[in-house]
Amino acid sequence: MKVKVVSSKLIKPCTPTPPNLNKYKLSFVDERVPPINVGVVLFYPTSSNIRKHRLEESLAKILPEFYILAGRYVKNDYVVDCGDQGVEFVEAEAVEVELVDLLEIKEAGILNDLLPSKFYRADESSEDPLLSIQVTELKLRGGLVISVSVCHRIFDASSLGTFIAAWSNATNDNNHPIGIRPSFESPSLFPGTNPDQDSSPVRTTYDPNIVVKRFSFDKDAIATLRSKLSQGTKQSTRISRVRLVCAVVAKALIGVDRAKHGGESRSCLTSQAVNMRARTIPPLQKHSCGNLILLSPTPCFISPAETTNNNNNDNNNVVIGIEQQLVDILGDALDKTIADCAEMFSPGRWRSVMMGPVEDMYGKLMSGEVSYSIMFSDWSKFGFYEADFGWGKPVGARIGTMTLENSVILMDNKEGDGIDAWVQLNRNDMPLFEQDHGIKLYTI
Repeated sequence: MKVKVVSSKLIKPCTPTPPNLNKYKLSFVDERVPPINVGVVLFYPTSSNIRKHRLEESLAKILPEFYILAGRYVKNDYVVDCGDQGVEFVEAEAVEVELVDLLEIKEAGILNDLLPSKFYRADESSEDPLLSIQVTELKLRGGLVISVSVCHRIFDASSLGTFIAAWSNATNDNNHPIGIRPSFESPSLFPGTNPDQDSSPVRTTYDPNIVVKRFSFDKDAIATLRSKLSQGTKQSTRISRVRLVCAVVAKALIGVDRAKHGGESRSCLTSQAVNMRARTIPPLQKHSCGNLILLSPTPCFISPAETTNNNNNDNNNVVIGIEQQLVDILGDALDKTIADCAEMFSPGRWRSVMMGPVEDMYGKLMSGEVSYSIMFSDWSKFGFYEADFGWGKPVGARIGTMTLENSVILMDNKEGDGIDAWVQLNRNDMPLFEQDHGIKLYTI
């Protein structure tokens, strides 16, 4: 894909940040997230009547509320210098590709040229913008792509959704004012500790051997899975789309690991990222920004006989049984984490609620008690398909490439009734995953 950068500039807040807000101390969780960027790519069907200057104007208009994004991260001090240095705003053109072709692409890496050039860089320089935006106009048959990348040190995916909603509302003249007022309360609620070194247990560098591919579970697949898995599971409530997809994907990833190790079923630990915003007592503010997530890890073991992939009816029943087990395992772990989250603000509890499961998980991985882990992160409720800048809602939403092997990001599909699973695997392992019976049966 040939993408030409037309211009690149820094957009600063329309009013200066008050002196009392010039230093933003990272929270306890912020200090411990992986040094990566979080990104989303939005596709729009037309570039007619698009006033791109309005994107810059509205961005400058909302940055006083999101003042941290215009600052710079001071790595050694675990603070953001909120000196209004600006966010990166890139305009680009793609002259040989059509929107319909971009929407068909299933491998995230092919879309990298639509992301800001520094997408893979995090914590490398105190001069790097914390927020980068690229607006790419498709010249061949029209269309616009807006990509937004933010440093994970200060924002999680929910915060990114809050920012995009505020920016699109400010740009769209037809929108009634919607009160999106971000709050940055997490450092006061969960104070950082200024660790002597990087506290993230995850080490991330760009690895060209890791591929990220999209597997789409449409409405019919979700309905079929819900019908089959509701019969044998012990879950009393209606099984969510996300949990159904997690069960199918986890079963396939466990099968991949077994195939790589000569049929041995190794000990596995699955982990789900849990958004704590509406689950604490009292609840956090609706538009709280920062890293407000908990990990919900749980051991998971499937016997060698259960992970065999054949296509006969007996094996179909076994596959459903495995997925029912995984629905229950994931559901029980999630229920426990949500219950713990409700106790977050009990005296002396928040640190143990946050770090107890994480320390236990990485302790088991480091000791060899658990051989490998699978990580799920649910982005399906963050409103990316609602981002209307004045020319309609996006017809596609994609993630920016990450390099966390055995990780899965889940997003809504355009219709809102299915799930797109973005699976990150070693390039040599991806064909094994694609041949899994459930993946072939339920994805398009």
